[in-house]
Amino acid sequence: MTTIDDVAAAPGLRALAQARRFVGVTEDPPGSNRTQFGRWFGADGEPWCAMFLSYCFKVGARVVLCGGVEGAGVAARGCAYVPTLERWLRETGQWLSGPPAAGDIAIFNWDGGPPDHAGIVESVAGGRFVSIEGNSGNSVARREHGLAAASGFGRVRPYVALVTEGYT
Repeated sequence: MTTIDDVAAAPGLRALAQARRFVGVTEDPPGSNRTQFGRWFGADGEPWCAMFLSYCFKVGARVVLCGGVEGAGVAARGCAYVPTLERWLRETGQWLSGPPAAGDIAIFNWDGGPPDHAGIVESVAGGRFVSIEGNSGNSVARREHGLAAASGFGRVRPYVALVTEGYT
C-alpha cells in the first residue's frame, strides 16, 4: 500500500538513483573543485556538494532545488550554496522534525557557523545513516554518519503550482 510519505519521498528517491550512478567520480585535477557538475551548473571550480545535489534532483527528479526563491548561490539549475538550500527547505515546509529516509537531503555543519556541506541519504539503520555526497574527499563518495552528525534533514516533496487563479 502506498502512503503519503512514500509519494512525498518520490523526488528524493529518483534523485538518489541518479546520485548512485556517480559514486567514485573525482575532481580533475584533484583538489580543484573542477567537475562535470560544476560545468553543468555554470560554476566549475567552486565547492560543489550542493551543485551535485542540484544535478541529481534536476536530472533525476525534474525538481529545481531552491526553485522560486532568491538567495546566494541560486541559479536556474538549482542551488550551489548550502545555507540557502537549508533556508529553502525550512521556509517551504520540507525540513524534517523526525528521522530521515532514503532520498532525503542531509545538511551538515562541521564548524558551528553556517551549514557547510550536504548529501543525499541512501539508507538509515541503528542510529546511523549512509549518504552520497559530492565534494567529499575530492569525489562523489558514499559516507556513513551517526544521525547526530547532521544538523538536520529535508525531504523534497512533489508539488503542483496553480498557474491560473480561480482554476477549480
